[in-house]
Formats: sequence, C-alpha cells, structure tokens
Amino acid sequence: MAITKAILLVDDEAILLLSLKQSLRLRFGPAYRYETSANGAEGLERVKELVTDGIQVVLVISDWLMPGMKGDEFLTRLHDLYPSIKLIMLTGHADESEMAGLSREVGLEAFIRKPWNAAQLFGIVERALAPCEANGERAQA
Repeated sequence: MAITKAILLVDDEAILLLSLKQSLRLRFGPAYRYETSANGAEGLERVKELVTDGIQVVLVISDWLMPGMKGDEFLTRLHDLYPSIKLIMLTGHADESEMAGLSREVGLEAFIRKPWNAAQLFGIVERALAPCEANGERAQA
C-alpha cells in the first residue's frame, strides 16, 4: 500500500534533522513518509511538491532560528496556504512570549525546547496525529 501521508521536518542543522527523522521513524513506523528540508523556503516548496504528488502533509516540525526565513515566518506562511497541517516548533532560542504569539496566530500544537525530551516529543506528535489514527487513516505499522 502506498504511503499517502507525510511528516516534514525543517531545520538547518543536518545532524538534528537526521536524529529527529530516525527517532520518529522508529516510534511511528512506516505509516508516514518522513521528509526533510534545511530551511523555510525549501520547506514551503517541499510541501507544495508533496501536495501536488497527492501526499497529505499532516505534520510539520520546524526549528525557529534558521538562515533566511525564520521558523515563525515559515509556519505562518505554511498555515496561510495549508491551514489543516498540524504545526510544532522546536527552538533553542525563541522566548515564550514569541511562541505564545505564534501559537495564537497559527495554532501551534506545541513548542518544544532543544534539546528535546524524546518522550515529550513523541507524546505531542502522537496527539497531533491522533485525528488521522482515529479516522483509521493511518496505515498499520
């Protein structure tokens, strides 16, 4: 069965992208495609490509501090174009008032401080993906 849902990870630190991708794949299995982008502009383009290919992007996890387009601008633009995508912000830099404002603007599922706690991250991702699973849309891992 073809995988029709994707999780996009956006961070300019390649080692963090790899670690996050592997962790999520181990935890959530083959039910999702795990895509990566190194910055916000690339992330917007990747979502567009996936949607054009018939893949539903269900979750985006983005860093905040990246060269060029910062994560808050990326998630705001993404939300304007694709409001049904669930959004999580990873940050080692932004303060809570900035994240609270972004949360109100785009409906963040959560913002998580780097370095992240795997159990906390998995719990948040699981809650974000729950509507897909409740509708029986998640392929069996």
